[in-house]
Amino acid sequence: MRKIVLGTAMAAVLAVAPGLAQAACSLSGDAAEGQKVAKACAPACHTFEAGKKSGAMGPNLHTVIGRPVGTLEDFPRYSDAMKAAKGKVTWDEAKVIEYVKDPSVFLEKVNGSKMKHGMNYKLADEGKAKQVAAFLTALKSNPDCK
Repeated sequence: MRKIVLGTAMAAVLAVAPGLAQAACSLSGDAAEGQKVAKACAPACHTFEAGKKSGAMGPNLHTVIGRPVGTLEDFPRYSDAMKAAKGKVTWDEAKVIEYVKDPSVFLEKVNGSKMKHGMNYKLADEGKAKQVAAFLTALKSNPDCK
């Protein structure tokens, strides 16, 4: 009888455990909406999970806010434009908004000329760009979020 009760209790804990991990991530407002936008637009190229290795196509963006452009060590495939921007820009909300709205224009402004880059997606909607920036900012202080 005791084994059955313990087994049932363990099964209940395991069934609830995935929900507990998600509950630890509580985003609201623009950050919550930005999480939805980012996950819909960038899942093939980027990850947002703390400690997770960058993907083959793009760096992990969990700690992008406050980081200088092109410096995540586990991502060796930065474009020529990102390499040229290294040391010129540190990501903050305003820079993220400007970049995601039109990467070509942003990088041309930073580097002084058009250069090849790997970001093929534009998020022209200012509101959604602000939401993504809010999400990336929130990630910095919310390691359980992804």
